[in-house]
Amino acid sequence: MLADILTLATTTAAATIPRNAATPSADYIWDILKWQAGQSHGAPTAPLTAHCHENPDTHYYFNVFASEYGYGPTRVPGFFVHCAGHADGKPLSSEYTNCDLEKADETADAAVFARVLPDPNLTKAHIAISYLFNAEDGSKTRRNFTVVIVEDWARERPPHNFTVVPTEVS
Repeated sequence: MLADILTLATTTAAATIPRNAATPSADYIWDILKWQAGQSHGAPTAPLTAHCHENPDTHYYFNVFASEYGYGPTRVPGFFVHCAGHADGKPLSSEYTNCDLEKADETADAAVFARVLPDPNLTKAHIAISYLFNAEDGSKTRRNFTVVIVEDWARERPPHNFTVVPTEVS
């Protein structure tokens, strides 16, 4: 089942909701909370910072919150998740990791995944976050909203918050 979900996170099914009917406006935002990506001083081999001390394999740790948006068949259910994962190789990269879904609309059969995307220069963290859920039109069509965040590695900065605008993958 996890393999099926991961496949859905990276590909799209033939039966998708028309993009012009389903894509929220720039008003649909995600709050990224307590963002911590990488290790101190921007060097992937340097000592770990913040939450990463608790788990030496952690290369990212953050929360994502999104309010419910829209209504009817274009409704996007709200959610709150904790994401943590690791990366390896040169350049650093990872497979999708399942985020811990704390709050979600149970009828949406939702899942959130995150992964480190390779950056050959190792200058910034490139992390993709995907939110998958079932459309409310009775078709059980999977919808996928994704964002790629490009931020500096943690360095000595404490975790910080910011907002992003995801796009629907169709």
